[in-house]
Amino acid sequence: MDKKILTRMTFNLDNTKLEKAIEEYTASQKDVKKLEELIRLFRNSQVIVPVAFPKKADVNVVLKMLRGEALKKNEELRMFPVTVTDPKGNKYAPAFTSRDKILETKDFPYMIRVPAEQVIRNVTNEKSALVGVILNPQTKGFVFRKNAFTTDFSKVAAAPGQPAPQVKKVSKAEFTMLARNSVEKVQIPKRLFEKREEFIRELDEKGGDLLLEMFAKPFGDKVPSPYTIEDFSVMSLDIDDETTAICMELPQKGLFEHAALSAYIVRNPKTDAVHYYMIEKGPRGESNVLCNITPEGRHQELMSAPPVGSELTAVLDLIREEAEDADAD
Repeated sequence: MDKKILTRMTFNLDNTKLEKAIEEYTASQKDVKKLEELIRLFRNSQVIVPVAFPKKADVNVVLKMLRGEALKKNEELRMFPVTVTDPKGNKYAPAFTSRDKILETKDFPYMIRVPAEQVIRNVTNEKSALVGVILNPQTKGFVFRKNAFTTDFSKVAAAPGQPAPQVKKVSKAEFTMLARNSVEKVQIPKRLFEKREEFIRELDEKGGDLLLEMFAKPFGDKVPSPYTIEDFSVMSLDIDDETTAICMELPQKGLFEHAALSAYIVRNPKTDAVHYYMIEKGPRGESNVLCNITPEGRHQELMSAPPVGSELTAVLDLIREEAEDADAD
């Protein structure tokens, strides 16, 4: 999807009152009455949310669903909510108050307009692993923790000193972590597995300029990106007829737990099989971790990071062992 899809009338939302209520609550230093009004406005709003469809879904059927057209019985598809994960592994339901708050659609290829109450139900469902809703995650993100939707405000107001429900404006540091996490663990592997040779060729040609562009994009025009071209390094290697590799050095400043220090793409030109690995910063006092992202988007911690300088060798060994295990089966 590109931004043209957002010109559809269904995305022409006017949530001015909701957006103003967010600003007023933020400025009020947690005024409970303003919070109650903010949540009431949110509950009665329509929002834009990203969704996913099964990989083998018929594109024409998907487009019919996005346009709100009636489907035949054999055309019905299940939609899956898309989540945003912070560096600590907490998952949020993303939602946008208007189309001008959506800076980039590559992370969210399909979007629909839904009542905010539906988003709230998904978050507060007993079986849900979501910890809250994040509004406008690509700009000045605002988080509603799950308990904000289940609190009895009359009791909160009547009990001096009782903490208000957890609702907060995302700080610049938190937004930077969310943005970086999204690029390293979602955008890069998504483009890799979907575009394969095209993305690898673009990365090979543009190198650090492409990475700088991807890492800076979530910040938009209003928030300065903390990254410069010097923060990135890309090296391409033709190892043998069946193995090419791209080694990427990622920003080392402002590192936080689970941030990727480096990333590795390995491709077999004959079979077009691709792999994506990262060296992630470990918790304080612990070793860094070698991880990967599967084609299905699953994040896996594989082993303690190998010594500096032997990361690619460790990645190639894991890929070879995986291939040998597959042949044995």
